[in-house]
Amino acid sequence: MRVMITGGGTGGHTSPAVAIIEELQKRDPRLAVQWVGRRGGIEQRVAQRMGTPFRSVPVEGWPRKKTFRRAWVAGKLGLGILRSVIYLTRFKPQVVVGVGGFVCLPLCYAAQRMGIPTVLHEQNKRLGMANQMLAGRANRILLSYPDTLGTFPREKSLLVGNPVRAGFIRPPGKLAARESLGLDAARPVVLVSGGSQGARSINEAMLGALPKFEKGEVQFIWMTGVSDAPRARSAGEKAAVHTDVFPFIDDMPAACAAADLIVSRAGASSAAEIAVLGKPSILVPYPHATDNHQDKNAAAFVEAGAAVLMPDAECSGDRLAGLLRELLGDPDRLTAMAKAAGTLAKPGAAEAIVEEILMVAFKPKDAEG
Repeated sequence: MRVMITGGGTGGHTSPAVAIIEELQKRDPRLAVQWVGRRGGIEQRVAQRMGTPFRSVPVEGWPRKKTFRRAWVAGKLGLGILRSVIYLTRFKPQVVVGVGGFVCLPLCYAAQRMGIPTVLHEQNKRLGMANQMLAGRANRILLSYPDTLGTFPREKSLLVGNPVRAGFIRPPGKLAARESLGLDAARPVVLVSGGSQGARSINEAMLGALPKFEKGEVQFIWMTGVSDAPRARSAGEKAAVHTDVFPFIDDMPAACAAADLIVSRAGASSAAEIAVLGKPSILVPYPHATDNHQDKNAAAFVEAGAAVLMPDAECSGDRLAGLLRELLGDPDRLTAMAKAAGTLAKPGAAEAIVEEILMVAFKPKDAEG
């Protein structure tokens, strides 16, 4: 089977792509796959780590405001579409899978005009701009929420959930994960993560919270993003508690498995991973996310009793330290939150998506529609 997958820009788009590729490889050991994205983006690094051939297109996100920059972005999009035509002609995929983000637009657009089947996956509650532009010609639109907002042909849509990588479905045990990370098995562990790009407000709160903990009280795994890593490392070295600082964590399943509690943004992929692992969390939604989709994700966890909401504007060192100490001091509450998180999980999402991809790829053209 020959598949091209496209999407990226953030971990929220690359993680579903990885999950889909892993499941496709399980089904077809002879799978031929290429990943198309932006040169230098997180998707290129992830594809290279997986050993997946990567092809780049020149593309940028569409400016929301009317400026002269739109002409520049439109020109790059045109070049990206032309380059995509070359990739498609050479590789001859049976299906193209788009996982969202502006980087998926050139390849999917070109594939649709060349008569190559396309399958789109939307992680968030509102269809993103690229997916909305592509939805009309897509063969299948796979959704993560039953009440997804946006304009798209409902008769071609299917609710499947948000896929997570195999490592999250079969994570290491807590003790094994802590041993691999050099952590004390007997002391509580908190994972703090702002996503693949980091989160300035969460990092600032951690800088304020660290000095408030006494030696041996807790252990931190802190993913900061690249820009805040130097300051975070300096703070971690001065802190009384064990603090491991990483700009980016490649083995996130192990880091999550080691944790008793997770502090995180509420992006779709992060939420899906927390749910499938059954981990209690403190969620700090990104306040500038399109259509406030992170607020909606966090609300679902809070309503289920799986998480505590901390609005970004209230994310301070004092508040974070107090909330961490409160939750870590109440094991029964953490257990109840973990069970509630598990009820939100859709561990079969990757399998459902791949079933649809296979159906589209092998369905006779005259049977579509």
